[in-house]
Amino acid sequence: MLESFPENLRRVIFFARYEAVQDGSPRIECTHLLLGLARQMPELATRLGISEDRLRENRSGVPGQPTDAAVSTTPEVPLSSDARTAMQLAAAAADQTGAADIGPEHLLCGLFLADARLRSKLEEGGLTQDKLTELLPELLKDAQRHDRRGSEKPSEPPVQPQTPAKIRCGIGYDLHRLHAGRKMMIGGIEVPFERGPVGHSDGDVLVHAICDALLGAAALGDIGTHFPDTDRKWKGAASLAFLVHIRELLADKNLQIVYIDGIVIAERPKLGPHFPSMRVALAGSLGIGTDRINLKAKTNEGMDAIGRGEAIAAHAIATLQG
Repeated sequence: MLESFPENLRRVIFFARYEAVQDGSPRIECTHLLLGLARQMPELATRLGISEDRLRENRSGVPGQPTDAAVSTTPEVPLSSDARTAMQLAAAAADQTGAADIGPEHLLCGLFLADARLRSKLEEGGLTQDKLTELLPELLKDAQRHDRRGSEKPSEPPVQPQTPAKIRCGIGYDLHRLHAGRKMMIGGIEVPFERGPVGHSDGDVLVHAICDALLGAAALGDIGTHFPDTDRKWKGAASLAFLVHIRELLADKNLQIVYIDGIVIAERPKLGPHFPSMRVALAGSLGIGTDRINLKAKTNEGMDAIGRGEAIAAHAIATLQG
């Protein structure tokens, strides 16, 4: 995976490895990658309000800025599961925007989406989902000015029909109780609300429904088979990581995503204004264009647990070809 990153981001990983060693960590975590990003590109960190001191809180024995000599002699340290997911999301974001290389703005998005605890720390420092979404087009525009291929590179390859064409469809459904003090995660982004879904992961009902729809269409079981709530690995995990994993499973079976249609059922909050950001997050995780994802919202007209605002649900249907 490292080979697909340009030189500046390889140095980010080198610095992240140093941070992990100084932290006594057996793996490079997302926080280490963000510290490496802040070290390599301080102007980006300053613009986004990322404080290294803030990120280093509750960590012991971390000195000041590392020297290049220290980095070059740092022993090999593997990436954690969340860090690998962040890199996969960064690669997907680069593909989506038609960038020639994976840039710091793509890695930043990957880190923000892959690690729920890091996202909370960034939000406490003022880097919210809305702020990142607002700044992202500017960052992407700056990066694309240096992309010699520019618009000649399509955002994704067109789906090539097979002979004979085989179309597969799958459906998905999920429901979660709502509880005060939990973040309302829907479609890979946080929607401001006083309550959020209760779940082993982040409880994202829309992503979970899409996961089941994709797995069903591919005849690969269900979400509980691949991401059981008995596995501590998925405790509090960002559900977008599930989509990245399923994307790899589909690729192994030579299956391409043709279209996804989802519907979220909740009395509140109003979801329509958030659908564009959701589609970007979902499309980036799956490596497809946003034009292949449609989202809708409905209420339950005040009926049952959803109507009383005690729960939220989602349905999804996915079409695959291959």
